[in-house]
Amino acid sequence: MKVLRIKAFQETVCYKKPFANKVTETYPLPPYSTVKGMIHAVLNADRLIPFSLSIQGDYETQMVDYRKTYLVKKHEFAMPIVLEGISEETPEYSTNVMTSMPLYTHMLYNVQLVFHIKAEEEVLHDIYHGFQELTSFVSLGRHEDLLRIDELDFVSLTETDDCFTKHAVYVPKAQVTEEGLGVPYLLNWTYTIKKGIREWNKIPSIYIPRNEQINEDYFNSQILIDHEGYPVFWNQ
Repeated sequence: MKVLRIKAFQETVCYKKPFANKVTETYPLPPYSTVKGMIHAVLNADRLIPFSLSIQGDYETQMVDYRKTYLVKKHEFAMPIVLEGISEETPEYSTNVMTSMPLYTHMLYNVQLVFHIKAEEEVLHDIYHGFQELTSFVSLGRHEDLLRIDELDFVSLTETDDCFTKHAVYVPKAQVTEEGLGVPYLLNWTYTIKKGIREWNKIPSIYIPRNEQINEDYFNSQILIDHEGYPVFWNQ
């Protein structure tokens, strides 16, 4: 099986959890929907491109940023994303439309990421050439969370009975048979729009840390690995 593998790096990033409003908490890895959105942006896609994802990675440490954050009260207002450092004067705004307050933001530092993508051959080549022919920077997480692509390659997968996790990795819960393995998360994937609001399809997933020995007894199928020993767990 040939799949596309991406190795990438982010110096700092916040993969914001939904409804974490008073303190902006981050996932330890980008959720499926965040990586899907980044790939669709690279493809300039205006429709859902079908593919499957496997996400793994690690960070050096977690830190806390304390910043002035703007909160919008009306959806129709075009909110500036960042005001400080761009203009000498902060634009005036009505407090009936927008307000601000200092908030804590949890951020990851020195993040190494490995993505595997499975799709039809034509889609994989479109994604490959999309990254090869970038005309702008790529961000993953917030708009200011820049992503550096270190390696882009097609790799083959083989089956194995056991291996060690080289990075922390998301595994869909539906594939896990071992109770108490890892940390559970409910990750966004695709969505439908109902009455103007996104309704997300979520994937219950398990976050397994790195250097964890895993074997086929933990899962309901054999483990897939690439030629460098990265285990692959498809989200669908």
